[in-house]
Amino acid sequence: MIEKALDSYNAGEEKEPVATEVVLPMLGITVEKGKIVEWVKKEGDPVEKGEIIFIVEVEKATTEVESPASGILAKILVPEGVEVPVLTVVGIITEPGEKFSEDAVPQAQSPSSVDSVTMVTSQENASMAADGIDIIKAVPAARRMAREHDIHLRDISGTGPEGLIFARDVETMIARKARPSEVRASTLARRLAEKERVPLDEVTGSGVRDRIMRQDVQAFLKEPETTEMPLGTVIPMSTVRRVIARRMSESAFTAPHIYFFTDACLDPLLDFRSVVLPDLEKRFDIRVSINDFVIKAVALNIMDFPILNAQVNGDEIHIMPEVNVGLAVAMPEGLIVPAIRNADRSGLINIARQRIDLVQRARQGKLTLEEMERGTFTVSSLAQYDITHFTAILNPPQSGILSIGKTDEKLVMEKGQVTVKRVAQIGLSVDHRIIDGAMAADFLQNLKWKLERPSSTFLTV
Repeated sequence: MIEKALDSYNAGEEKEPVATEVVLPMLGITVEKGKIVEWVKKEGDPVEKGEIIFIVEVEKATTEVESPASGILAKILVPEGVEVPVLTVVGIITEPGEKFSEDAVPQAQSPSSVDSVTMVTSQENASMAADGIDIIKAVPAARRMAREHDIHLRDISGTGPEGLIFARDVETMIARKARPSEVRASTLARRLAEKERVPLDEVTGSGVRDRIMRQDVQAFLKEPETTEMPLGTVIPMSTVRRVIARRMSESAFTAPHIYFFTDACLDPLLDFRSVVLPDLEKRFDIRVSINDFVIKAVALNIMDFPILNAQVNGDEIHIMPEVNVGLAVAMPEGLIVPAIRNADRSGLINIARQRIDLVQRARQGKLTLEEMERGTFTVSSLAQYDITHFTAILNPPQSGILSIGKTDEKLVMEKGQVTVKRVAQIGLSVDHRIIDGAMAADFLQNLKWKLERPSSTFLTV
């Protein structure tokens, strides 16, 4: 299929599209690849523009993709279960009655360089075949970069459809060659290791000078798995953990963080909840948690300080149109942050319902990408642990995150008298590119006021 697509390209010649391309769309600022888990429509089925055509999984979330046009799904280029880069052409839609030609398959696209992904021409293929050389599928930018750095393309595992080599694959090899301590392994061993996600530094090589061969990786895969993690263990990062690591690194090195902390007396809020909870449970069969009150208070506070709902976009600051408060949920592989939609306009019961549903589906791995990407501010609570104070890293591209520690009984001097109060420390981390210290301090002080006066905060909305 790819070979025919390659042969259909003529350098420098523009052609009218003979069909509509179905591409894997951009699914978030950090998403690079997606796996098609289900084709809702099959080859030959009629489709309408805007109708769900396939379902894609990215970073443990699934989302539905709509058809870009009406017509007939003439060809599925990427089958179910295959992971490809975003903007890859995965299917072809033709007009009803239009004859589909395999030679008219549109060229694939790369998320890193859409304009430059012109594939190997038929002339290059013919020349290579005449020389007795196996055809290696690579975009011209990748070939040029490989020549400049004296790298053989057959040593590179392409990340595109059917092994197509992109420029980023060559860049990875260049970086690998620059590291003197890189593990020595054959191309076949590397390809198998990448496919099975095997860390090569854990495999014992049997080749010359301990070079890792394909059979060494196969032997490693047959070793029984163990859940024990003794000292000295090397654990390969899962997909989710790699995403978390990348996002947190981007956050720490892109957005200059500044932190603020204060103590909030939660006696009024805890007492208020104990009074209203029985009636809410009886009327709505919903148990409203302290986190629900916090989410609502944060959303209302953002309405007083809209800059905390902003994001940096190039040289501009965009104040987001919705207040969607994310709640960090602990998972075995790391945190996931689904967001409560329109928390400023939602009542406590609606917030509680959303929170219960999102947390449950998060732990089942059934969240959609939109539910994880729509957050404009995050709340992270460790109140259930014996943690009184912690600093939270921003969840990019958001500009603010609130941290809440456990509630402790503390001796407090009040009007010359020592009294016991239930106190929790709340912290605020903000993007200093957008928010100055005085603004952040005002936000936190105002939030503390809202939490300590629940009747004024929650009975007037």
